[in-house]
Amino acid sequence: MAQIDNHLRWCLNNPNRLKRVKPDKELAQMHLKKSEYNSEVMRLLENSKKYDWALNVGFYAIYHCFLALLANYGYESKNQSCTVTVLLKLIEENKLDFDKDLILQFDTLDVKKETESPTIRQSRETSTYGIKTEINTGQLARLKELAIKIQKETIKVLS
Repeated sequence: MAQIDNHLRWCLNNPNRLKRVKPDKELAQMHLKKSEYNSEVMRLLENSKKYDWALNVGFYAIYHCFLALLANYGYESKNQSCTVTVLLKLIEENKLDFDKDLILQFDTLDVKKETESPTIRQSRETSTYGIKTEINTGQLARLKELAIKIQKETIKVLS
């Protein structure tokens, strides 16, 4: 996919976005632990009916899994779209055995698809930067289900 290749080049052009590093399995495990911690905080916030913040923390439960995968494969990312691009590239190259659809539910590089069906990233941005404190609890349920699937897939890859 030319779009992924072009975006990956753009990402790697600036170390403040993405850089290659030595693979770090210990760091990968630490990101996984942070993901598990965020999942617990998400549950606590949901039980307190703080759904908007539960959604935000759930987003980061997923994102830390992605950072764990990047650390495992020798990347450090400071840019969410670059993180997604690396994962999609690793899958495309058959270096990462991971369900591509799980990543695309989190974020997609396709603007048209985003307008048809909001990604987890878009929902998190609306929740974070919007003024409403209520959210559609269906979004939170979808995020929780996605977080569990992504954590299981990440654990499988890191094992």
